[in-house]
Amino acid sequence: MQYGPGFFINLWHLLGLSFWHFIFKWLNRVEVFGKENIPRRGEEGVMLLYNHISAIDPFLVGATAMPFFSPVWWRAPAKEELFDIPIIRNILASWGAFPVRRGKRDLEAIRKMVEMLSHSVVVIAPEGRRSHDGQLQQGRAGVGKIIYDARPRKVIPVRLRGVDAILPIGTIFPRVGKRVTITYGAPIDLSDLYRLPDSVETSRQIVGRVMQEIAKL
Repeated sequence: MQYGPGFFINLWHLLGLSFWHFIFKWLNRVEVFGKENIPRRGEEGVMLLYNHISAIDPFLVGATAMPFFSPVWWRAPAKEELFDIPIIRNILASWGAFPVRRGKRDLEAIRKMVEMLSHSVVVIAPEGRRSHDGQLQQGRAGVGKIIYDARPRKVIPVRLRGVDAILPIGTIFPRVGKRVTITYGAPIDLSDLYRLPDSVETSRQIVGRVMQEIAKL
């Protein structure tokens, strides 16, 4: 999710964000809690970490938190297969999505996200894959490594509920009249974990704390 120069990028940005505003705020009942924790317009170096229950989770985050034509780019990973389709690739790119390899430790994607966090807002699901029963899963150590290396200004937990009812697994068209809630938590203090050695165990502790804070929301 991003705003960048160029007519077509701006157009896709406007149409895409307007579409998801319509889906979430007009056709369904979305309640937003913790608005005071949403990044301010122009704020950078922020990481938003949400529980993953639907393919449209990142769009809910964008529709409720991302300002139109943000001066700061909003970025989100997407599975690389989607980028094989030209029109889909262009739409995703206009939203700041970038490809990652599913089921593999994508070191290039990790490096890219660390670099992005110096000047962007990055939206990511620490579980990696979506939950089929709505229950929280274990966070991936790779996400903890990104946080450890990047040291974002803010790490904000986000809890989604009900979005899977809008687009159940196996369906194509969004449903209407569903109640959805999204809660933005206070920034997580990870300063004590940043003092630990750079190791897989430290990365696991970091993402473990993130998942604990998501669970509290």
